[in-house]
Amino acid sequence: MTFNTDARELKVLLVRPGPHAETIGLQYVMKVEPLELEVLAAVLPENCCPVIADMIMEKASIEEIIHREKPQVVCVTGYITNVPEMLEYCRLAKVFNSGIVTICGGVHCEVCPEDLESPYVDFRVIRETITSFRKLFGHIQGSGPKPEGVLGIKETSGLPLAAVDPASYPVFPRRDLTEKYRDKYFYIFHHPVALLKTAFGCPYSCNFCFCRKITGGRYAERALEQVIAEIESIAEEHIYIVDDDFLFSRERLTGFIEALRERKIRKTFLVYGRADFIAKNPDIIKSFREVGLKTVIVGIESVFEQELAAYSKNTSLEINREAIRVLKENSVDCFATVILSPDWGREEFVECGRQLRDMGITYVNLQPFTPLPGTDIRIPDSEVTVSRQDYHKWDLAHVTVRPKKLSEREYYGEIIRLYRRILFRPGTIFGYIRTYPIKMLLKMLLGSTMVYRQYRQKMKEAGHA
Repeated sequence: MTFNTDARELKVLLVRPGPHAETIGLQYVMKVEPLELEVLAAVLPENCCPVIADMIMEKASIEEIIHREKPQVVCVTGYITNVPEMLEYCRLAKVFNSGIVTICGGVHCEVCPEDLESPYVDFRVIRETITSFRKLFGHIQGSGPKPEGVLGIKETSGLPLAAVDPASYPVFPRRDLTEKYRDKYFYIFHHPVALLKTAFGCPYSCNFCFCRKITGGRYAERALEQVIAEIESIAEEHIYIVDDDFLFSRERLTGFIEALRERKIRKTFLVYGRADFIAKNPDIIKSFREVGLKTVIVGIESVFEQELAAYSKNTSLEINREAIRVLKENSVDCFATVILSPDWGREEFVECGRQLRDMGITYVNLQPFTPLPGTDIRIPDSEVTVSRQDYHKWDLAHVTVRPKKLSEREYYGEIIRLYRRILFRPGTIFGYIRTYPIKMLLKMLLGSTMVYRQYRQKMKEAGHA
């Protein structure tokens, strides 16, 4: 399938799907830019005219957008929860014009490309995504072979997973293409927010983690000079660094902090970081706070030592507590994530709430243990309660593994109660009011209410099962 290579302009529609109503949670407390599409738009050949449609933000339907833009190529990316929408968007593109070339990508497509195999999907980008994506357009226009990292219809690949080559990453993603959405992008209390990627993969080996699997266990960093140049080009005050673990190298962080000081860059940063690094490097946290560190998302994972050991986390309760202490001492907010084991009963939920309160945690993301396809987790099929093809429910919020001590309905009820114990204590609420603008507090209250309703619905469904 080729286009006339003499064409002056090739209209390329890049689409991020909106969430399904069944998917719990995140769409109500965060809406961030589709950085992956902005990156791909930046590496397209010069004769391409890219348009980004963010269906999380759009009021128009995908059919209306396809009819309006009349693209020759439609590219769709997403996570496991977006698989049905990705396939449907490609189908609708073909219905509008069978000559439209359809391309699917994203982290789930890289790990499980068979889920995106469809007669409506011409190409699936699964390896060396940025380089392969650009080369694919040469192939589409008849000027080169199909890249090795791209699958056609009914093709399979034995290529190993690999990290993105940092040299292929553009210094300036096409943020101009999301201009009409940008004032509405936020992450919890950070608004307006832009995303920044400085490294690919994770240098650690937690066995439950999907992040390290999509890069084949490899870790690669962008040049610090390019990262700083990109930061200087970002208009938003808040920057969410979406590396799987930004707090990793003392040397790199020291260089990053010094560059912010030298360039007099004034931004607020939200990052992911491991508790062991925070606990061992309080001086780095202090210096980073002085140049804009506001929030660290910390994988507490569990309040039980045996579970931390089983997750290959290489950390401990003592380390977690010290990390929280260091963050609080430096006035850095901690957004904690906790994995809820299917082995838990009411006593474990109560103990988790007690320990999180003792640590001073005021914001938490509770994630029922989820054996995502592609990770090292192996759960017997008899214990998995959600079909592998029920994609919308693989959101790290649904109960996908049968609880051992509680009914599914009771388990959802304990999740709700644990959220209440952490998020809605009077002292916590007064702290929010003193710290954050009322507009963001109302947005979070509305979002929390919507998540609560979803969990209540799950309880009803489980009660009728």
